[in-house]
Amino acid sequence: MAVGIDLAAWKVHLSHRLEAVARADAMRAIREGLLWVLPCLMVSAVFLVLSVLARALGLPQGVVDVLAGLHGEISRILPLLIAASIGYMLAIRHRLPRLPVAFLCFVYVALASYQLSGQPRVAATLVLFIAIASPLVNVPLMARLVRVRWLQVSRGALVSDNVEDAVNMVVPGVVTAALLAAVLAALQQWSGLAQWSLPLEVVDPNRSYLSAVMLTGLNSLLWFFGIHGYHALQPLFQLLEQAVGWNAIELLTDQVPQYPLNAGLLGAFAFIGGAGGTLSLVVAVLWRARSPGLRLLAMASLPMALLNVNELLLFGIPLILNPRLLIPFILVPAVNACLALAAVQAGWVPVATVAMPLNAPVIFNAYISTQGAWSAVVLQGVLVLLGACIYAPAVRVLERHNETTVHLPGLDTTFTRLQEEGSLYARDPIVVAQQGQVRREELLARVRRMGDYEFFLEYQPQVSPRTGLCVGCEALLRARDSQGRIQSPGSFLVWLADAGLIKDVDLWVAAAALRQYRRWRNAGFELPISINVTGPTLMSPGHCQRMVDLIAPAAGCISIEITEDALAADVAQMRDAIARVHAVGAKVAIDDFGTGFSSLSYLHAFAVDTIKIDRSFVVTSTEPQGARVLEGLLHFCQGLGLGIVVEGVETEGQLRVLPATIDLRVQGWYYSRALAADDLPAFVQRCAGAAVPMVQPTGPAVRPPV
Repeated sequence: MAVGIDLAAWKVHLSHRLEAVARADAMRAIREGLLWVLPCLMVSAVFLVLSVLARALGLPQGVVDVLAGLHGEISRILPLLIAASIGYMLAIRHRLPRLPVAFLCFVYVALASYQLSGQPRVAATLVLFIAIASPLVNVPLMARLVRVRWLQVSRGALVSDNVEDAVNMVVPGVVTAALLAAVLAALQQWSGLAQWSLPLEVVDPNRSYLSAVMLTGLNSLLWFFGIHGYHALQPLFQLLEQAVGWNAIELLTDQVPQYPLNAGLLGAFAFIGGAGGTLSLVVAVLWRARSPGLRLLAMASLPMALLNVNELLLFGIPLILNPRLLIPFILVPAVNACLALAAVQAGWVPVATVAMPLNAPVIFNAYISTQGAWSAVVLQGVLVLLGACIYAPAVRVLERHNETTVHLPGLDTTFTRLQEEGSLYARDPIVVAQQGQVRREELLARVRRMGDYEFFLEYQPQVSPRTGLCVGCEALLRARDSQGRIQSPGSFLVWLADAGLIKDVDLWVAAAALRQYRRWRNAGFELPISINVTGPTLMSPGHCQRMVDLIAPAAGCISIEITEDALAADVAQMRDAIARVHAVGAKVAIDDFGTGFSSLSYLHAFAVDTIKIDRSFVVTSTEPQGARVLEGLLHFCQGLGLGIVVEGVETEGQLRVLPATIDLRVQGWYYSRALAADDLPAFVQRCAGAAVPMVQPTGPAVRPPV
């Protein structure tokens, strides 16, 4: 069991760490900044698809060139858009003027493009990296500089806020741009920069398999942290797109294409369904999952997966920052790419010679990029099924995690569900999903620990101050852990409620109270017991009836207490529940009376028998105004003919405040803490032995021998 607890604790720790990563300003800025340019990427892809179709349909070359040129122009400005988007997100976080910051980030990319224009291969690799990295460094630096008083050009005396914001960004903008220019100038002094050959090595035919595994793995790893891999690795993907053109040229000159690893191969065979080859995940869910929620999500994701778009899965399951899906998410596209390379090198599938965007439709992309080879379509189908087999075990693990079953022997109930809440509309879905994951891990770990708890009841006496007799008791739930330590109700009831087990807890308490009542009666001892019942139990017709059936054999000696918030539910349904309780002779009390928003309205809306005055009134009764409020409340309840229990009386002074003319019961530490069931009869006998009033109208209070 210790190993299981340690593993659960490790999972909770990992979830907390991943949540911290998800919440990091830089990660969120990159995620949302890259997602903001997704429409631009889609527009660019549409132009590319149209250019391919125009060529295939034999349209004039001018039309093909225009469409391809539009795609190329959008791709060229993509780093500018990415830098501006990330800068805008970080400006929100650092409370800087958003558009000036976004424009400055735009300038950083233009500056880098100019300084590296003499080294196009270096620029192809570094410009997009600078577009992503420069805002992460420069925006926080600008936030520091803009708050330095002597660097502020304008302090708002005679200008508008808009002018002040823009003017005060001048000095930070100049400083950060100068720093970037200096770094790039220093980089250009490095002799190895001119021989920069990393991009070309990616398409080296002699290391195609290694490059395929590295590319697909890095892309999936970036997506795991919520970063759009295609954008982040665009220089490499641009080179892979060029490799398709090189293959086409070699084919036109009757040569054997030399670049099997290219954008066409990755788009058609590695990323089938999007990053991670997630069309296979959709198939695996439909094949292996039994959860209606997962299957519904897979069906909704299927049309988008056929277009190699998988954001619905990434945010819905979620895939991002989900360790259970990380291995297949990396493995599937790597396996797909290696098998596709093997098929191409064996001559079963032609080399891709037609450029297609990564989000071109499945089947269409394989057929067109290989110039009409149906073997490519067959290979695509085989890879989808193979990927589904790889994803299948992870789907089963994911489903078991979402439907975890934990038996709680102490309560004779089973935890079989996990609740997930969170608004995805107003907050970052990655952060929300990860917070939900943390909450689920914590909940599961705590419920598992409670599997070893021994649950039992203690009974706090209720004493009549006028007679000194113990006239009733309240059953209170307690728990003892595996090391024999008593756990307070606050440490476990909230988690049982979050797990959806509170109705089972109520039924267990009712059954335990009935067993104790019978043991006492068989021993010749009888004392009324009240138990706490929550709103969900009373509002569930099935659970309410089971609870009533449990207390019915006590013939009215077991009553229920309900809180005011429970009464705020459906009035008709609550009246029906109270009527069921009364039908078996049991009484109903309102617990913690006076702490709600409309306590008095409940007294005419529901047929309650007893009012339990919340201890907050007792605590304030030592002050004159508090004493008057408490006395007025007690007289009011007496006038309505209701039974009265005053909770939380701990001192003699608090007891003296209670009017001696009102018949009431007191429950609190002044008389006794909660007692074990075997100790309560002795306490009752001591109270009966005293047989004198506890409070005289003109004399001091007398505490019974306890």
